Amino acid sequence: MKTDHMQILTTPHSFLKHKAKPIRGWDKKTAKEVAQMAEILKHTTNPKGVGLAATQVGLDKRLFILLDEERQTTKVFINPEIITISQKMLSSVYKKKKDRWLEGCLSIPKIWGFVDRPYSIKLQYQIPILSTVNCQLSTVTEEFSDVSSAYIQHEIDHLNGILFTDRIIEQKGQILCETENGLSPINL
Repeated sequence: MKTDHMQILTTPHSFLKHKAKPIRGWDKKTAKEVAQMAEILKHTTNPKGVGLAATQVGLDKRLFILLDEERQTTKVFINPEIITISQKMLSSVYKKKKDRWLEGCLSIPKIWGFVDRPYSIKLQYQIPILSTVNCQLSTVTEEFSDVSSAYIQHEIDHLNGILFTDRIIEQKGQILCETENGLSPINL
C-alpha cells in the first residue's frame, strides 16, 4: 500500500484540533489524496476504520470518506454541512447501555465511549462530477439515521477540530481505555 507517507495523525497532534477549510473545486491532487485516504482506511485494523476525515491525515480540506465494507468502496463527502438534526437522540432509541455501541477513533487508539448524538440528520454535501472536463462539484442533500448518522457526525466533528472524547466530556459521559483485561474507565 503506497500512500506517499500519508498517515493517520494521533493525539495529541495539534492538527486534530484544526478547523478545515472548504474546498473550492475538485482537482487531480485532491482526487489522489482521497484515493490515498481510501487505501489507508481499507487497511486499518484494531480497530477497523469506518470513516476518515482529511484533518486526520494532516490535510486542510473540508472532506471525509466513509467505507462501505460490503462493496469495498468509499464515499466522499466534500464541504459537508448538517442542515437539520432530529430531536430524538441515540440514547432514546438505545435505552439500555448494553445496546449502545461505543465510538472509537483511529486518531485516539484504544479509547472508546458512548456519544449521545442526534439519531438522524439532513446533510448537504458536494460530490465531484467526474464526467466534466474540470471535474466540478455537485451539491447533494441526503438524510441519514442511526449508525450512519453517528459516523457522519463523528467525521464532521473532526473537520471542526472536535474529537469524540470532547463530546463525551461535554456530556459528562465515561471514557473507556482498552486494556488486556477489557475496557476500563478513565477517571477524569
